[in-house]
Amino acid sequence: MELLFTLLTLAALAGFSVLLVRRGCLAAPLAPFAALCGTIVWFSLGGCLGILRAAGWAWFLLAAAAWGISFWPKAAKESWAAVRAPGFCAFWVLAAGLIVFFAVRRPMFLSWDEFSFWGTAGKIVKYTDALYVNAKIGWDWVGTHRPGLIVLGYVFQFFGPYAEWRIMAGYDIFLLSICALLTAGAKPGEYRRTVPALLFGALVPFLITLYGTIALDTNVYATALSDIPLGMAFGGVLAVYYMDAKRHVWPAALALAALCLLKDTGFALALIAAGILAVDLLWQVLAEKQGRRAVGLLLAKAVGLPAVCGGAFYVWQAYLSAASTADTSNVGGVEQMGMAQMMLTGAKELLGIGRTEKFSRIMGLMVENFAAVKNTMLGPELVVVVLILGMAAAAALLTKERVIRGQSIRFAVLGLGGFFAFFIFIGFTYVYVFTEAISDTLVGYERYIYPYLLGWLLAAAALVLRAGEKERRPGLLTGGFLAATLLLGGLVALRLPLNLTVFAGHDSLYAERRETQSMAAEVQAAVPEDAHIFFVSQGDDGNRWFLFTYELYPWYLDYSGASKQGGGGTFALPDAAVPEGTDTIYFHYYTADALRDTIRAGGCDYVFVDRCDALFTSGFGGLFGDELENCQKQAAVYQWSEQTGHFEFVCNVGESA
Repeated sequence: MELLFTLLTLAALAGFSVLLVRRGCLAAPLAPFAALCGTIVWFSLGGCLGILRAAGWAWFLLAAAAWGISFWPKAAKESWAAVRAPGFCAFWVLAAGLIVFFAVRRPMFLSWDEFSFWGTAGKIVKYTDALYVNAKIGWDWVGTHRPGLIVLGYVFQFFGPYAEWRIMAGYDIFLLSICALLTAGAKPGEYRRTVPALLFGALVPFLITLYGTIALDTNVYATALSDIPLGMAFGGVLAVYYMDAKRHVWPAALALAALCLLKDTGFALALIAAGILAVDLLWQVLAEKQGRRAVGLLLAKAVGLPAVCGGAFYVWQAYLSAASTADTSNVGGVEQMGMAQMMLTGAKELLGIGRTEKFSRIMGLMVENFAAVKNTMLGPELVVVVLILGMAAAAALLTKERVIRGQSIRFAVLGLGGFFAFFIFIGFTYVYVFTEAISDTLVGYERYIYPYLLGWLLAAAALVLRAGEKERRPGLLTGGFLAATLLLGGLVALRLPLNLTVFAGHDSLYAERRETQSMAAEVQAAVPEDAHIFFVSQGDDGNRWFLFTYELYPWYLDYSGASKQGGGGTFALPDAAVPEGTDTIYFHYYTADALRDTIRAGGCDYVFVDRCDALFTSGFGGLFGDELENCQKQAAVYQWSEQTGHFEFVCNVGESA
């Protein structure tokens, strides 16, 4: 039934897409992306208003109405003719195939970030039919992240039970819709244009995000993180504008609103995209002789695009101010300053006013990464930037169409300026937000910078393909794009064999997840849903803590009660030495009485001992009726007994070690 319910969501999306083609006069390959962006905005608003479930029912009813309007007997023939574009048809075939594949393959969440937010938030929203901002969770929950991708996952599992693969399928269908944008100029039967366009779109995430030598299994196309969708959506905003021969602006405006709702940095990317498009619209005002009404309309559109970004940002911030107790006025981190203060301080240091050694060192590392560090499959970021500028130059030189020529030049100049603005912004976060341990080596640098490169490269492809519709020398630009796509595809195949992806990944990749799922089910069977559970996993670096919090939800796994110091890790007596190789961040000193009082102060009637060791047994065995004998070889659950004053053994969990 999970498969059928997910296909039902796809069918509803198809209804909106066909309606946008018929009534919105949109090129068919652009419609799925516009419909998905509208869906993200719709459900985000529904979540902010506290009517997420009602918004879902309304969405499906409206989708049914869209089908009826589009295929009413008198309109059916015209609707079928409008959606015969090869890229449009390919999108639905690929999307349905991906859903079926994921239903069989059933990929799972694997990364820290998925369990510490993205996956857990998706599970919370499904179980509660509400946003996750004030969710009852067992740690200092960061519920201020943007809701766009979370509600997208919710849409694809609106009916039926919760399943991780349905969230992942929703994300990947969003990516497919952006790839389909590139086929907007292809006519029925023009597979020589359609196939390379789709292939290039699919290659872009691999080329940019998988850098260096790949030696580990990866699930890049089945991940519940935000970075790849963020970058692709940035490119989608530009591509949906450039690929539309009728010059519609509303799809780009809708995409900008969705982009602002995907992640915090999405607002910065949206402003850059809005700026590029606004300049393009203003150029039309200056370059083309038009009537006063047409000029006024163009000016309104140019002003409206940045206004859409501001509106989306304001709505979310207003919701957080009303719904959340978290402080959203500053960017956090080591300096604890507001966004405006961070930008002003950074600008001063960039200009040499009060520049610190830390600023100079970190910005120097950023420049070194840009020019010399091979962090994409193509090489350093500099190589990618040169490739993008080369594609824009080719589009400008080899097209007959004056509009495309001008757009390509402005895209290159403004895109380059936007890149360095974004580059400097990321540098400021390393200087003022991240700790020394992270900023000294630019930990996670590639992940922060590649969304811009991803989107910029995708938009460059859109311009090349659009320019190829009217070439100076027929076949030169189209053939060159095909050759480049095949070369890049060969590079990805060499660097990333199929057996290292989710498409042919080994089942061993999910061995730990299957084990912890089974253990969580046993714990849930032994513990009432309204109980608080204290978690012990000796030697944990936080991974199993976040993992079991996710696995057990909606059961509540306590963050070490009132002290807020634990959450997995290693518990030991105050005089115990830290074992070699143990992460001291997750090493907690307690006396036996203090640990008991901490557990009880948090309202925990149960203790789940996932992993036990000599430190825990010798220091805290007296708190347990069996002195922890039952959990020496196997995980165990204990329950507090007022009669004995101990935690008494309830059951073992998982297979015996």
